Amino acid sequence: MRHLFFDIDGTLLTAPGVGVKALEEAMRSEFALSGPDCDLEFGGKTDRDLVSQLLRRNGLPNSEENRGRVRKRYSLALRGHLTREAGRTHPGVLELLVALEPRTDLGVHVMTGNFPETARMKLETFDLISYFSRVIGGDLDERRDDLARRALRQLERSGPVTDVIVIGDTANDVRCAKAIGARCLAVCTGSGSRAELESAGAERVVADLTDPSVLPFLTD
Repeated sequence: MRHLFFDIDGTLLTAPGVGVKALEEAMRSEFALSGPDCDLEFGGKTDRDLVSQLLRRNGLPNSEENRGRVRKRYSLALRGHLTREAGRTHPGVLELLVALEPRTDLGVHVMTGNFPETARMKLETFDLISYFSRVIGGDLDERRDDLARRALRQLERSGPVTDVIVIGDTANDVRCAKAIGARCLAVCTGSGSRAELESAGAERVVADLTDPSVLPFLTD
């Protein structure tokens, strides 16, 4: 069986500014910061990594307790900020997922840097959650490569896995695919440019998921 690992932000959907607003709210609420510094590079990072960076950037101990406080408050804040009006799915996403849904020879999953609970929140907001058999989030790993290895280990509990394709929008998505011996379909709907994605070694780079080569690449 072939397994597909889809990223969320920049690949399936976009919700501009929502994550930053929720993080700012979390930092203000938990640590009484009037103007928290949340100027981070989000693309291709895990939330575990982002929260660690955020704490250090604002002069706070990067402790398990503090990470837990930010995570809980961020999740609560994100639900309030995340609405359909604040975002949209990218072109071709729903059509592709509908085409993949009846394929019993494919495992269709999410592997994302988002915390599992916020990943599900986003997928539910845009009615995408039902298309995925599992959601593996970035709550335990600071490096995207380690997230990919953990995702692969989860699949391998049910037997050997030899055919994986990662679908993402950043060079980090491409690199994490390489870390587990997977191929990568990269889309230019997020933060990565075509040149960056090609340079990172993606096997296929498309403008968006409406490209007619996408479905054959994922299924043939």
